[in-house]
Amino acid sequence: MTFSLKSMVSWTLLVLMLMQFIPLNRINPPVSDDVQTPFIIKSLLKKACYDCHSNETRWRGIAYIAPISWVLSSTVASGRNVVNFSLWNNKKKEQIKVQQAEIRKVIAEGPVHQQLYYFWNSEAQLNTRETQVLIQWINESLDEQ
Repeated sequence: MTFSLKSMVSWTLLVLMLMQFIPLNRINPPVSDDVQTPFIIKSLLKKACYDCHSNETRWRGIAYIAPISWVLSSTVASGRNVVNFSLWNNKKKEQIKVQQAEIRKVIAEGPVHQQLYYFWNSEAQLNTRETQVLIQWINESLDEQ
């Protein structure tokens, strides 16, 4: 059986259209115990981290087009499992300390951990000054504990 280019394109389009009907979890659960920080720190975290690491994800239009939506939904779910600022105060102090050390490491490395996100959302990248402010806040809060 030979397939013509027209039939292959038709089947591909049909499969892509059917993929749109696969439901995904793009729901933002309620924020129960958000991280308590000074305003500047909170704004920097919201700018660079909250889309994947909180229950305040901004689902852009592309998040509704399969198969890209599958990747985005999976990335947000795994990001929330690692660190979720919306549930920050539900954790024990030891857990918070470990997570702060990991956050410091990721912030110091820059946007290496999610290059595609920062490619599409370059406004979410932290500049050198913002990075220093966040690292200083983490260091001070680790010293307090």
